[in-house]
Amino acid sequence: MDVLLRGGPGDGHVVRGGGENVLWQACLYEVTSEVALGQGRDLRVYRHRPDCCERHRRGSQDKCE
Repeated sequence: MDVLLRGGPGDGHVVRGGGENVLWQACLYEVTSEVALGQGRDLRVYRHRPDCCERHRRGSQDKCE
């Protein structure tokens, strides 16, 4: 299934994924109840978790790994 990423460095990307979380590069995205148009179709929206981005050096906190 393809999903739409919102927020963070992956904002606007459409990626393959599903379930509770999607990992894009070093950042975690969580599922929402939102659906948005992406690449001409309705896609489930996943929101960025800024506290789980490796570049913020906080990936080991809050069970992000």
